[in-house]
Amino acid sequence: MANAFAQDNGTGFVGNGYYRIRNFGSQRYIYVTDNRDYYDPTHDSEDFQAVQLWIGAEKAAASPASVVYINNVSGNNYDLTAQGTGIHALTGRYVNVKQYSDGTYEVSASASGVTKYLSDREEIDSEEQGTMGTTGKGKYRRWIVDKITTDHPTNYVGINPTMQVDGKYYQPYYAAYPFKAANSDMHIYYASKIVGSEVIMKEIEGEIPAHFPVIIECTSSNPSDNRIELLTSTAAQAPENKLDGTYFCNGARPRESVDAYKLFDAATMRVFTVSDDKLIATNDAQDRLKKTRVFNPENPGSLTKIWGYCIPENTSYLVADAKTQAVLSVNFNGDGIDDIIADKKDKSVEGVYSMSGTLLRKTNDVKGLPAGLYIVNGEKVVLK
Repeated sequence: MANAFAQDNGTGFVGNGYYRIRNFGSQRYIYVTDNRDYYDPTHDSEDFQAVQLWIGAEKAAASPASVVYINNVSGNNYDLTAQGTGIHALTGRYVNVKQYSDGTYEVSASASGVTKYLSDREEIDSEEQGTMGTTGKGKYRRWIVDKITTDHPTNYVGINPTMQVDGKYYQPYYAAYPFKAANSDMHIYYASKIVGSEVIMKEIEGEIPAHFPVIIECTSSNPSDNRIELLTSTAAQAPENKLDGTYFCNGARPRESVDAYKLFDAATMRVFTVSDDKLIATNDAQDRLKKTRVFNPENPGSLTKIWGYCIPENTSYLVADAKTQAVLSVNFNGDGIDDIIADKKDKSVEGVYSMSGTLLRKTNDVKGLPAGLYIVNGEKVVLK
């Protein structure tokens, strides 16, 4: 049986690193969907709704929430971390791990002589979603540990693009781990600045820092073609970035769990979408948001829920303020113009500039210039 398991899994725990963990009985994968939780092993008191279980390797491959970093702290004490949180951060305890001869593992925690085993609470294999608990028995108490690698046929991390523009595929992305593209044809961008009606994107090459929101240009619509390599550490420096991101969109969480989801705010956020075959950032794109039941923010003392539009999990968005236009075009091709502001009319902005910020003429004379878009005396001008 051990040989059969090894053939199916191929790894097991082979040292500190990134893994996916699936239940041996249900084959559902662990997903971390909130960073608020508690667990009291001495009583039947736990809140494991922050951990969901979902079936399907393809679904897991495209979700950062299914990526778990396993750290052997000391002896048989382990910490499992994901999405910026972990077992020790949530409960104040490390877990004990026991391996069986068939290659599966039991995960438990003990206090005051009482030991509880993490299990799949829902023992119906046909259901797509299950719930973490401590009441499962037998094979529902056992777990399979799969090492994540870029060359594994199913246990990799790939980007699932949701936007297509001019034959290219894009995805706003936000993850807790540092990484780099495994495919040289992929390109990764951050928002360096907002200039007038444009958001200027800059490519960041090589390693991407952890907790750094980006937009990823993919090679196809298939996550398997858009694999990324997860890094345990990186020296990459995070440049100033106008993007922010969120890990979670779990409207089922308690009212006190303030990080479970992020409600969309048209005054402070712009989301990326496609309009007229162009990528834009806008405050009016409900199709790009996730509609879910959330606690009413206008009545914090009530337990009633309303339908709210939220930023989807593990995605990035553009941070806006009162000066940010409602709709911005996304410019991947230039650095923009740092010091040209439309409402200034002094000598510092006089002249004709290209959209990439190159000074073409020191005066405001546009005669003889080819048709196109220019900055003239601090304002955008279209020449036809």
